[in-house]
Amino acid sequence: MSDVLKLTDTVSRARKHLATEVDDNFILMSIEHGVYCGLDTIGSDVWRRLARPTPVATLRDAVVAEYRGDHEQITADILELLTSLRKLGLVDVG
Repeated sequence: MSDVLKLTDTVSRARKHLATEVDDNFILMSIEHGVYCGLDTIGSDVWRRLARPTPVATLRDAVVAEYRGDHEQITADILELLTSLRKLGLVDVG
């Protein structure tokens, strides 16, 4: 398993997780790893979009269309978020 995600990778929510929405933001817990994290507004938006397997590039394009920001910075932020969620066992790649 490569630690580096690519725009061509397809990501989805891991099967063994718990998620709850509080004030439009998500709190996630990996049942398998026993860890949890909170997502901000944009991270929560990405999480909602992961209800189905989605290419990373599609996620990035949706965030670029929805929020103002530098295209390269948004790409880096999306890759960082997905990498972190993957390490916590909350996102599957494939």
